[in-house]
Amino acid sequence: MATIEINYHNIKQNAINLKKEAQDIIAVVKNNAYNLGLKECVKIFSEAGINYFATTKEEECKIIRETLGEEVSIFLLNPTRDFELVRKYNIEVNIANLDYLKENIDELRDLTLQLEFAGSMRRAGAKTLDEVLEIINFCKENNLNLKGFWSHFSFADEFDGFYEKEKELVLKVSEEALKIHDFEVVHLQNSASFLRDGAFEKTTHQRLGIILYGALPYDVKQYSVALPNLVIKNPITVYGEIVNIVDLKEGECIGYSNAYIAEKDKKVGVVNIGYGDGILRDRLRGNTCIINNKEKDIYATMMSHLVVEISEKEKIGDKVFLYDDIQQLHNYVKYFGPNSVQLAALNYNSLNVKKIY
Repeated sequence: MATIEINYHNIKQNAINLKKEAQDIIAVVKNNAYNLGLKECVKIFSEAGINYFATTKEEECKIIRETLGEEVSIFLLNPTRDFELVRKYNIEVNIANLDYLKENIDELRDLTLQLEFAGSMRRAGAKTLDEVLEIINFCKENNLNLKGFWSHFSFADEFDGFYEKEKELVLKVSEEALKIHDFEVVHLQNSASFLRDGAFEKTTHQRLGIILYGALPYDVKQYSVALPNLVIKNPITVYGEIVNIVDLKEGECIGYSNAYIAEKDKKVGVVNIGYGDGILRDRLRGNTCIINNKEKDIYATMMSHLVVEISEKEKIGDKVFLYDDIQQLHNYVKYFGPNSVQLAALNYNSLNVKKIY
């Protein structure tokens, strides 16, 4: 069985290192802490000094509260209508739009609210500056507890100029909002924005997700960063092992639909991991793995197997690493998009999970 090792010690160290650079951190722990274990991650983040958490699901808010108690703040990123649950577990609620406020005002009177500016994401929140100001004034007029203001960047890991435009808009809107309301919490930046710019002025927190889990949101070797001394440790190691060695004659194929045709007589290794284990096919096709600390080509991909390059030195039982300290998950972001796509896809039902503390 192929294996995933989760190094919680490294995740905790990432949190400690990021706290040195941030004003304060809201840790995004949505989708079971990016598929790395909600209870484990919130515990170690709390040990690292983080006391503010955000997720998209009511049930995860409940788990955080039951795990850490009343000493932490929890923000539900998605708008909710489960008012009984958020009231019981003291969950901060996101304002979807002005209509949401008006329709649910009686339920919201004793809850803590945060106002989202939709920005370029447009998933929820006020779409314009006028709507932002109108919501703030509505909250004042009705004595609603408006604690936070936040937004999200959809282009922060892109370098084609769109991020600078959306940043200008978000900062302009937040500046106007702050003129008419004294928000206790202001968090505008995700991991990519924070890595590029450092902490924005007039914000109180940085809302960090993927970078806490050891994956850089873009290629920091190619693009400049505002935090050049930040150390992010790899907590994800994924590997299978060579289960068979096949001798191919020149012109012989292996895998589905002639996936690989030998250009000469050679040995290839068959490895017990594939896309059925949640390794994205774009990560596998035409890319490389690590065997005995050396980079080897991946020749063919199947649901439960890979065919890989080997030399005369490799043998059955040798480990074949897809993600490790040498070849980290974020090194492959250029092939398949955000790192969170790969973290979300990993199949914990077919992988042997080892936890390192």
